[in-house]
Amino acid sequence: MNRFAFLVPLLLACSLSAQQPPQPGMPDASLKVYGSKYYIVHTDLPADQVKEVVIRMNKMAEEYHARTQGFSGDIRQRLPFYLFKDREEYFQAGGLPGSAGVFDGSKLMAIAGEQTTSRTWHVVQHEGFHQFAHAVIRGELPTWLDEGIAEYFGESLFTGDAFVSGVVPPWRLQRLQEEIKAGRLKSIKDIMFTSHEQWNGRLSIENYDEAWSMVHFLAHAEEGRYQDAFVSFMKLIGRGIPWPMAWKQTFGDASGFEQHWRAYWLGQPASPTHELYVRAAAETFNSFLARVAAQRQHFATFDEFLSAAKAGTLQTGETMDNWLPQSLAQKAAETAENLGVAWSLQTSAERTPQIVCTLPDGSRMIGNYSLRGGHITGIALDIDDTASVLRQAQSLIDQGKKPQARVLLQHALRAHPNSPQVEQVRKLIKQSN
Repeated sequence: MNRFAFLVPLLLACSLSAQQPPQPGMPDASLKVYGSKYYIVHTDLPADQVKEVVIRMNKMAEEYHARTQGFSGDIRQRLPFYLFKDREEYFQAGGLPGSAGVFDGSKLMAIAGEQTTSRTWHVVQHEGFHQFAHAVIRGELPTWLDEGIAEYFGESLFTGDAFVSGVVPPWRLQRLQEEIKAGRLKSIKDIMFTSHEQWNGRLSIENYDEAWSMVHFLAHAEEGRYQDAFVSFMKLIGRGIPWPMAWKQTFGDASGFEQHWRAYWLGQPASPTHELYVRAAAETFNSFLARVAAQRQHFATFDEFLSAAKAGTLQTGETMDNWLPQSLAQKAAETAENLGVAWSLQTSAERTPQIVCTLPDGSRMIGNYSLRGGHITGIALDIDDTASVLRQAQSLIDQGKKPQARVLLQHALRAHPNSPQVEQVRKLIKQSN
């Protein structure tokens, strides 16, 4: 785990309640207003859709905070968010022509249409980061960084109780690689010094792809090699140091960065974050399994659970803490069948039912949750990588590095005492003595 890539989001309660009408001069006084932990939501969507909006928005703010806590502050007041069913009302309220969402320096606005879609949420997550950054990140972010982090969060996957960030959509990777090979992108130096006015003066998908890829590289490339420097860079900006000076102090010459960035992206496989898509599906299933368990709905097998997910018959509570949209489970069920992993539902008299996903390399993702009085008090996804550790340890033993192998195996035994490979671990520990 690291500070930027896989921090556990805070599990904070949220509430939904109608508020007083907007003040004069606010966009469209006919919109209903709903309060939540981090946002004041103004919308004309029906109540069932508003529930999802409030849940997602609060989890989104928690994701921003968790992933940027090394260099950001706290949200100290609720942020205004306007979500319009009618696009003309969005434009009348100040939405930019041709846009589907915007942060105008104070309020976040977006178009939902008759039903929110993944495109809606990409836009909201992107523009929502601009609003969050404006509220809690000190210093002036350069345009490439502001837009790059916004796109990074725009690609995040909502799972019901959290987000999975850092995903690289295969279609976007392919487009980026084509842009790099065809020379359609700016040099790293040029995009770094692109001003806000220049960026908005000629909006191009290439600029967004390049900025997103730069942020993703800094957060994840080469097993997190640049993460500490990235956090230091952001902290220096937060202290008021101009970003070029902050960059020089943390990364040095940008020309070397461009070489590594280019090689990294051109060397990526077709689906480099396949495991994150698996994780998103597993987390979503776990969120729903916790809720159906609280509602005393039972399944004997994973196939039964999956059929109910597809049919939209998974039972959840009606409160903001217990409810989730059936469409989220349906999408996860559709995705899960194409991931090439094995799913199972483990049940026993001693434990609550658990969703278990087994990857081709033998690693397992195990859903865990706790209930009290019909309410979820904890939820998490455990990663059992014992199978991978066994292979690493055997390789070390073959190289005569028994002490290193023993440390790995002992750690795996402590971390996953219920793993199916426990006996193999113990046998290999004996061989490493």
